[in-house]
Formats: sequence, C-alpha cells, structure tokens
Amino acid sequence: MFKITEDCVEKKAMSEYFSSEAKKGTAEFEELIKKFEAEPQYIFRMRDQDLEVYYIGYSDDCTRPRGFDPLDMYGEYYGCMDIQYLNAKGEYERL
Repeated sequence: MFKITEDCVEKKAMSEYFSSEAKKGTAEFEELIKKFEAEPQYIFRMRDQDLEVYYIGYSDDCTRPRGFDPLDMYGEYYGCMDIQYLNAKGEYERL
C-alpha cells in the first residue's frame, strides 16, 4: 500500500491511498489503511524524464517488486519514469 501526500507540480497537499490488494471503498481497503498507518512507512518521490519531482508519498515497502507499486499504479499515468526512496543517510536512492 502507498499514499500520495504531495503533488509537486500543482504544489498542493494530497492524502490518497492506493493498494493492489483491495478495491477502494471496501472494508478490506479500510483495514489495509489502518494497518498501513500503524506500521513503518518509507518516503518516496516520483520524477519525470527531466528529473522533475512530480509526487511525494509514503509506501509500506521500499524493495523490489512492491516498492515499484506507486510508480506502476499511479506515477506512470502522469509521466513519471523514476521512483526514489529516502535512505537512512537522508538521501534519495533510485530503486
């Protein structure tokens, strides 16, 4: 599961959840949100081919293959080509 928290192009805050495990609006999806908010999260950003940051958010996984879910399920539709996660050194690292 992941949550988009910032649209950097429109410069606006967001709070939209996504999951490949359950459909939005279902009780299962709401349970996944509760679980997501209670567990560790990883900050990511998605960029376009010019390396402009489009979206920032949080994911429950920063490893392959699920770490690509934000890009596959959301970012690609808006022209994002790259996803990076914030590492322990405070630097973004490409997945």
